[in-house]
Amino acid sequence: MRRLRRVFVCSPYRGDVERNVEVARAACRDVVLDGDAPFAPHLLYPDILDDADAAERSRGLCAGLAWLAVADEVLVVGEPTEGMRAEIAAAETLGLPIRHVAVPRTSRAARCVLTDALRCRALVLWADWGALLAMVFVVLGFLLLPGCVADGDDACRRSACRVAGSR
Repeated sequence: MRRLRRVFVCSPYRGDVERNVEVARAACRDVVLDGDAPFAPHLLYPDILDDADAAERSRGLCAGLAWLAVADEVLVVGEPTEGMRAEIAAAETLGLPIRHVAVPRTSRAARCVLTDALRCRALVLWADWGALLAMVFVVLGFLLLPGCVADGDDACRRSACRVAGSR
């Protein structure tokens, strides 16, 4: 049986916290589905420490770096922020393998590049309905519109063809 690798998940937290937490959770889910054990300090420490308090934030960052020191790999998700750059620098110093992904495979962001969820859902629905309508029009066109069964390439352009089924 293979030993679970400890994967340190390095992704943004500040800014759009709700979205960033969703991305971190999706990244952790990917790691677990890959058969490994994730750790994302920004999913734990902001719940027990005050991220707005500089001293508590610093303690949280240091606690995260302590876990980083025992990681087997670092998964960097998205564009690195200031805090992420410190984690990446520490990982490089420790010689840890670093893997970069733009978005987690299981996140909504991976299924839609747009960040605005409402626009994303609207575009997905429109694309589904648009494809369905296009298919219906193609089928109706074949069924309802007469086809040309003339001999020669330019016979139809000269109106010298007969409608399929008529003599």
